Amino acid sequence: MARYLLAASPIPGHVTPMLAVAADLQRRGHQVRLLTGARFRESAVAQGIPFSALATDAAVTRAESPRSGAPGMVRRWRTGRAELRTGFLDPIAGQFRALTAELARTEFDAVFVDVMFTGAVPLLLAGTPRPPVLACGVVPLMLSSADTPPFGMAWHPRAGRDYTAMHDVVRHVLFRGGQRRLDAILRELGLGPAPCSPLDWPVLADRLLQFTVPEFEYPRRDLPSSVVFTGPIPIDRAGARLPSWWNELSTARTVVHVTQGTWDNGDLDQLIRPTLAALRGRSELAVVACTGGSAAALGPIPANAYVTDFVPYADLLPRVDVMITNGGYGGVQQALRHGVPLIVAGDTADKPEIAARVAYTGAGIDLGTARPGPAALAAAVDQVSSNGEFRSAAAGLAKSMTKVSPFEVISGVLADLDPRAGLAEAPVAGNGESR
Repeated sequence: MARYLLAASPIPGHVTPMLAVAADLQRRGHQVRLLTGARFRESAVAQGIPFSALATDAAVTRAESPRSGAPGMVRRWRTGRAELRTGFLDPIAGQFRALTAELARTEFDAVFVDVMFTGAVPLLLAGTPRPPVLACGVVPLMLSSADTPPFGMAWHPRAGRDYTAMHDVVRHVLFRGGQRRLDAILRELGLGPAPCSPLDWPVLADRLLQFTVPEFEYPRRDLPSSVVFTGPIPIDRAGARLPSWWNELSTARTVVHVTQGTWDNGDLDQLIRPTLAALRGRSELAVVACTGGSAAALGPIPANAYVTDFVPYADLLPRVDVMITNGGYGGVQQALRHGVPLIVAGDTADKPEIAARVAYTGAGIDLGTARPGPAALAAAVDQVSSNGEFRSAAAGLAKSMTKVSPFEVISGVLADLDPRAGLAEAPVAGNGESR
């Protein structure tokens, strides 16, 4: 039996897969503890997972929404810089203190952190004895590569092109302030400058567990050997009580599911309302809208639409023909596990990168905006429904995903690290380092 600490940024899409990993490790007879925001205590306790709460200075806050008047790429860079500060840099010191407090209290055999839990960076650079650290990829692979454009641009890579110079411009010019801020935080903690960019920090970890399959990522000849593709973490809660209208879905020729996830769902005018307007009156379609617990009022519901906070994806996705989403990583992975083609509309955080990968793999359409109009949504649904190539590409990804068992892969990685055989040394940034 081993002891594992799992630390997650207090964002639902990050906590949920980490909690699933914790539950599986516990089922295997290990002792686990989850460290995240206090509002997730109830979810952990319900599964019998011991819980520690982060202090408020370790929280992740929302960046300001993009300015609608700015050109797309300019708006994305402005938002990217703000998200880098609020999501990656501001919480470092508080998260580091929380991590070190847990490690001082209990001897853990390994620490799991999601890739946004940057409090692990000082731990990795301190050079003091520590357990192995496994970074968990709950967003698309962020690591810089000569074969891919910088993360956040949402550009498809071109074969044969070297993107090294572009990475240099991003790190040393566009995001220079973020790099300086990271170095200043580390100096305050008594550590030297960062050997890599803020987004490249997972190369410092002993392993990077990427929660997808290689086929969903861009090809990279310089992928660090520490990266392990686990496949999507199963988030299956089949057997929960289903809505009263559930059986009515069986009469629809096509079932369309629309969601804004559990993070960017404060304004349902972004995607859910336009989708309901786009598909209103089409009797051959049934639209299932999940609000993710949003407090926003939705207004009149069309006769062919069904609205609820949540439906277990293990029950819903086998019945869905097309999924419309703002691009949450976990939801997209779950849809692809079931071979469901996607229509993606999102332009904050990692969502443009997720949308770009969906289009790159052929498994769906990237609408290139977070606020598509009803006409664009209706056209996209018709295109995905009538063109079998989208479903074929999604089915191909589903087939790849069925070939891996994520929890077995993670168990194998832990056995390979053999954490109880000794403590890990502080790593040196490898070939995934930003150029």
